[in-house]
This record gives sequence, C-alpha cells and structure tokens, in this order.
Amino acid sequence: MRRISCFRHVLLAVALAAAAACQRTETTVTPPAAGDASRAPAAAAARPTPKVRVSGWYWLNSAPKEDWARDFKQMAALGFTDVLFGWGLDAAAFGTRVADSTEAIRLAHEAGLGSYLCIWHPTHNNLERKAEFQQVSPSGQVLFTFDTFNPVWRQTQWKEYLQRVARAYRNQPGFAGYVFDDSFMQGGVGTQGGPGVKKGDDLLSYGAFEKKAFGEPLPTSKADKRWEEWIAKRAEWWEDWARDTVGFIREIDPDKAHEIYLEDHDYILDPIHREKKGLDFARVAKHFDAVGAYTMAEYDDSPDTGKKAVERTLRAIRKIREIVGPDRKIIYTFWIANPKEEFDPQPAKYPTVEQIAQIADAARAEGITHLDMYGYRIGDFRVTDENWKQKWPGTGPSYPVTGQFPNKFLWDRPALHDGFGRYFRGLNAAPAGGTR
Repeated sequence: MRRISCFRHVLLAVALAAAAACQRTETTVTPPAAGDASRAPAAAAARPTPKVRVSGWYWLNSAPKEDWARDFKQMAALGFTDVLFGWGLDAAAFGTRVADSTEAIRLAHEAGLGSYLCIWHPTHNNLERKAEFQQVSPSGQVLFTFDTFNPVWRQTQWKEYLQRVARAYRNQPGFAGYVFDDSFMQGGVGTQGGPGVKKGDDLLSYGAFEKKAFGEPLPTSKADKRWEEWIAKRAEWWEDWARDTVGFIREIDPDKAHEIYLEDHDYILDPIHREKKGLDFARVAKHFDAVGAYTMAEYDDSPDTGKKAVERTLRAIRKIREIVGPDRKIIYTFWIANPKEEFDPQPAKYPTVEQIAQIADAARAEGITHLDMYGYRIGDFRVTDENWKQKWPGTGPSYPVTGQFPNKFLWDRPALHDGFGRYFRGLNAAPAGGTR
C-alpha cells in the first residue's frame, strides 16, 4: 500500500489538494504498449520454486478491471514471481470485495504469479471506529488508529476481520500470504485526515484500558518512576497483539506456505520507538513468518545518488537482522519509484534499471531471497476527509479507479522494461527445484 506513514507526504497532500485537481475516480486509464509478454508462463500449473522470489505491489483499484490480466502477464514477463495486491485507500476491502479479489488471484495464477494480499494498513481501512478501541495520546486526544493493546478489540473486531479474510482466500490456487503494512504508525487526531499529534504528545497509548491495566497516572517521561516499567508493559502488549494476530489467522489457515509478513518503514528501527511506542521489534517479529523494514530511496542528478540508495539498503537490512537474529526470514521491500519526482508532471527519470539492480544486488549479497518492490502499478493516495469514502473501492458492482501518477511506477515506464526484465528473469534462470 501507499506509505501513509511518511508524514512528509501526508502534509504535502494537504497542501496540494486544491491544486491537484485529482482525476475523477471514473478515470479511464490509457495503458502503455503491452511490451513483450511472450516470456510470461503460459500455464497455471505447478511451477519451480524460485531461487529468488520477486514480488511487486499492485493496487487493484488503480487500474480498470479489464487491465488486470494483461498487467499480470506483463509482470511475469518482466521476471516477477509474485504480485502483492492491495486495495488502495482501503486495505480492509479484502474483506468486502471478495469476488474481485478472488478473480485477481485467479488471473495472476494463470499468468504464473503467486499472490500476496496486503490486508492491513492502520489508517487506510474501512473498519468501524469506536472511541473505546482507538489509541489515545497522553493529552487525551483520540486518534484514528486502533488500540492494538486492547484485548477486547483484538478478540472481537480484529479477530472477526482477520478470520473472514483467511476463510475467503486460504484455498485459492496461487495464494501466497498475508501482509501487514506500516504496522506501527500512529494516526492523526480524530479522523483519517486529522492533524498529527504534537511533539511530546506522540506516545502510545493512554486510553481507559491502559489506565485500568497499568494503573494511574500513566508515565509520560523518563522523570516518572515507573517509566521503564511502562516501556516493558507496552512491549508485552505489542507481543500480545502479534501473537493474537498470527494465531487468529492460523486458526483458519494453518498452511505455513501462506506467509504472514509484517513490515513498516525503516524509521521503525530507531530505538526512540522503544520509548514512544513501547516497541520491542524482536519480540513482535518472532511471531511472524517474515518481517521487513522497507526503504524509500530518493534519487536526483547527483553522482552519488545510487550509492546512497545502496547504503540505505544495507543499513536497513543489517539493522533488522541484528534485531531479529539470523533465523527470521527478512523480505526486503524497496521503492522502485522516486519520491522526489512523484508529484512532478514530467515522466520520472529515476530510478534507472541500473540503480534498481544495484539495490537488488546489495540485498541479495546480504542473504535476501525475497525482493519486494513498490510498485508495479500504484494509484494516487491523496484524499481528504470529505472524499475519502467516495474514493474507497466500496462494495458496489464496480469500483472507482483511483487518480494516477503518470509515468512514475513500473507499468508505465516502458523504457525500463527490457533491461528490468533481463536482470530479474536472470535471477531465476536456473530454478532451484521443487514446486509450489
């Protein structure tokens, strides 16, 4: 999904809302030339297990449904082994648009691709909000994000949603797993587009459950005598959330071939989140099949721009490996669009195929066997409180197509396709054996 946790983009979205004159949600998208899809697998039969799994994010509602089959064949031709589906602006649409989602998985399978589903984003989801189950800042402001610490919420709304999704997709041919995106982000005040909390008020969480379970007053700084105890208690609650989350899914879908992947922006590796959120990432990570800390490298015309992107890649992978240990699978998710050019009306210049390959090479040298790229086809994430629900995928017979970022993501940067395909097809030119 779109990386809403990057508050720079959220603030920019507000500033640009009036000027953006975003495309009507009924926009008809003109696709680029389909390219050489002849290299895509012709059948949906069991296929060799790839040496390197290569997945790309795809917002289903960023494209007309008629484009799906062609796009998935093109992805396979470019060397992708899997597609990571999202419903833009509403991750929980996998619980409401089951027929469309199942059709996408089927079409991807026919193209030779496995399908991961991004089933969670803390703010961009359609689940009903109730104040008693939302995060609360130290000053008492109710946030738009759910209070993951609250066991009543986990045992009711959270469990029902996760198990509904697992039942819907567990038996679909080609289904590969569940993805939790931007998992530790903190929402704005009150609404999806509400203002962020101020510095010093950005601690989690201070609602009625926490007051009763820990005792009042709840600590808010190192000056409080129970501060370290408060950090430890929140770390325990985060682990409770992780254990329940995976457990709820596995009650319905025990197939470990369906990976449960937890990821967030690489900022989450900063130790400051131990104090702000009570997050002990290692304790949370051990409950998931795979974890990741994605990167958003920013490119420009400077001669060392590619080198900086590689250095950030190495920092993120090495840090998360230090945290989770040698045995936990790491999926490395990285942007193949350029945040610096995302709002520029001109076609993107960066990243180039060479820059993308440099990141992939660096990740593989660190032992990464699953490269996950954001993204193949992604829509415009900019919404307001007034139009957000109108831009949702909804539950009707059709869905509104999101606004576009023309010539920014891989699907409509056709000049990259030949070189990209040669590199990524080459990663699995000699299959390791086995079938999926």
